[in-house]
Amino acid sequence: MLLALHHFGLRSTLTAIVALTLSLFMSAPRAEVNFSGYAKNYSIYQEKIDNEVFKFDDLFSTQTSTRLLLEGFDDKFIWQLHYEIGLETNSHRQALDDRLFNSNRQTYRLTDIERTLGPEDEKNRVVQNLDRINMQFNVANGDLTVGRQAIAFGAARAINPTDVFLPFDVTALNTEYRIGIDAIRYQKQIGQLSEIDIGIVLGEDGKTENSAAFLKYQTNVSGSDYQVTAIRFAEQNLLGFGIQSSIGDFGTWLEFAAVQGDVDYNRASIGTDYAISENVFFMVEYHYNGAGSEDTADYIVEQFTKPYQAGGVFLLGQDYLIPSLSWQKSALTTINLQMLLNLNDQSAFTSLSVDRSISENFYIGLSLYLFSGDDISQNNVGLPNLNSEYGTSPSQLFVNFGYYF
Repeated sequence: MLLALHHFGLRSTLTAIVALTLSLFMSAPRAEVNFSGYAKNYSIYQEKIDNEVFKFDDLFSTQTSTRLLLEGFDDKFIWQLHYEIGLETNSHRQALDDRLFNSNRQTYRLTDIERTLGPEDEKNRVVQNLDRINMQFNVANGDLTVGRQAIAFGAARAINPTDVFLPFDVTALNTEYRIGIDAIRYQKQIGQLSEIDIGIVLGEDGKTENSAAFLKYQTNVSGSDYQVTAIRFAEQNLLGFGIQSSIGDFGTWLEFAAVQGDVDYNRASIGTDYAISENVFFMVEYHYNGAGSEDTADYIVEQFTKPYQAGGVFLLGQDYLIPSLSWQKSALTTINLQMLLNLNDQSAFTSLSVDRSISENFYIGLSLYLFSGDDISQNNVGLPNLNSEYGTSPSQLFVNFGYYF
C-alpha cells in the first residue's frame, strides 16, 4: 500500500517515519497486533431527473467497500493502519456529481495515495483511501499522536459549528469512521474532569494556507461539560464555545463559533433531547449558518468560498431545524427518522432508516432519502439557478449490509 504513494521526498517524510516505526514495533516480542475490518455494500436506486437543466433516467448504483484495520500496542505506544478499497458502479453517468457545483475541498493531508486505481470511468471506478496511519505515545502524562488520525470538535449533536476538519455531510451514506487527516496532536488530562488538546494539522505541501493549528480546553463543572476551542485554518481564525448539560430529564447543548479573516461569519447550534420511553428517543436542534445565505441566488457561488472549501461548512442556507426520532424496536432492530429543514427556502431532506442485526457480525439496513423544495431552473442567459437547497436532489432508496471480521 505504501508503495502506491504517488509522491516521495519531503512530502512523504511523515508517512515514512510512521511506516518505519510500525515495522520496528511489529517485530518487538511484546507487541500485540490486532487485525480486523469490514465489508459493506450499498445498493442504491435513484429516481429520474427531469427539469430545465438536467434530464437523466433512473439510476441504479452499487458501492462496495472493504476496510482493513491493523492496530498494535504495548506499554510504550499504540499504532494504527487503516486502508479502505471499494468499487463504485453506476447504470449510467452520475446525474448530480458533487463536482458539478463544488471544487475539491481542502483535504488536510500532507500527501496521499491516488484516490482512483486504474482509469477513471464515468460509470465504474475503483477507489482507495489510506485513512489511518499514526502512532500514539504516552509522554509527559499525556498522549502524543503523530500521523493520519481522526480529529473532531463540538458539543452539538447534528451540526457542529467548531468542526472544520472534513465533517460528514448529512446525506453521506457511510459515516462509521471519521475521515483521517495528517496531524501532530497532544492531549493531556488535567485532573479527572479536564483536558487540554493542542495540535498542528499538515495540509498539502505543508503550506500555511493548506494547514491548521488548534487548541481546545474542556472541563466539567457541576455536571455540565464546557469546551473552549481556538483554531487557525486557511488564514482564518475561529474561536468557539460549547456546553452540554441537562434541565430535568432533558439533555441540552449549545455550541457557538465566530470566524474572522478573509471571510467573517458566525455559526451556532442549540438543541435538546429527551427519552420518551426506554426505547424511544427524541432530539431537535436549531442551527444558524452565518456562512450561508438567505438568497438562493448565492448558493452556487458561495460553495467556492473559504468556509465551504476549508472550514467544514456544507449547508447553503442560514437557518435550519433538525428534528429526529429513534426507536429501538427490539434488541436487534432500530428505526430512525430525521429531517433537516432549511427555514429560508423551505426545502427539506428527510431520511428514514431501518437497521437489523442478523448475527453478531452481520447486519442489514433499508433507507429512504426524500428531498423536497423548488427545482433548479435556468436564468435568461442559460445559467442554472438553485431555487432551493434540496429541491433538485432526487429521492433515493438503498439497501445496505455489512459484515465485520
